[in-house]
Amino acid sequence: MIAVFYFLRRLTQPAYRIKGLGLGRICEAIRRWAARHAPETPLLITDFRGRARFRCFLREHMGGQIFFRGSYSEDQLDLLDTLLEEDGVFVDAGANQGEFTVAAAQLVPKGMVYAFEPVSEYRERLSENIRLNGFRNVQILATALGEQDGDLPIYDQQEDFTDGTRNEGLPTLFSSGARRHLREVVPVKRFDEIVGELKLSRIDVIKLDIEGAEWIALRGAINSIGRFRPVLILEIGRETCRAAGHEPEALVQWLTELGYRVEKIVDGGKTEPLDPVSLGDFQNVVAYPS
Repeated sequence: MIAVFYFLRRLTQPAYRIKGLGLGRICEAIRRWAARHAPETPLLITDFRGRARFRCFLREHMGGQIFFRGSYSEDQLDLLDTLLEEDGVFVDAGANQGEFTVAAAQLVPKGMVYAFEPVSEYRERLSENIRLNGFRNVQILATALGEQDGDLPIYDQQEDFTDGTRNEGLPTLFSSGARRHLREVVPVKRFDEIVGELKLSRIDVIKLDIEGAEWIALRGAINSIGRFRPVLILEIGRETCRAAGHEPEALVQWLTELGYRVEKIVDGGKTEPLDPVSLGDFQNVVAYPS
């Protein structure tokens, strides 16, 4: 049975990229079928973003996407390819199982990746993906990022995602809607404090996908942002922003006032100007220092 999944993967990876023939719908049907019939244990791929190894849990939303499509965050990863040099320093806030971390570790063989993942189960999976690749340029930090130090509950969603899979990318410090299940209590630290502890002298790119906690993490990194002026890649969702007590427009305005140019990430890692007054319910954006 396992061989069937790998055979289907050879079909779906190129088919997803063919537009206009309805192949994408067929690929999605295959992915949903696999989510119902795949084992609970992960399947290993050896060609993630080149030659990296990655363990994919096909019953999960992200794992199935990475296995059958090639990546879950393809547009953001394509953009990352253009931003990091081989000696660069990348910060992955909300690393989860390591899609960005593994991709970045390949891009910066002479640099460093700092991966923040507070959820213990995902951190174990992240560690395994790092171990499988033998990366020595990755440091995993078991903390969430915020505006002040402490310990806070982190919540997730128990119900299946809309496509019938489990979505393991939803843990949040701000409960709302279906995300009210207490996952665990996690440490929270200010990024500026961690920069001092690690004695960092360079940060090129910070990616934040932390389900509404992006703004408090950035406020806790305000000194580092002023010192290093890194490129910021972040997810902005209206529901998660409101759960955190603000509108997404306010976050974009704050970034603009810090001297950043905020653009929307589109197909192929390209970017286009973002009009703050026309923000959608969800968008991935990049903020370039002016």
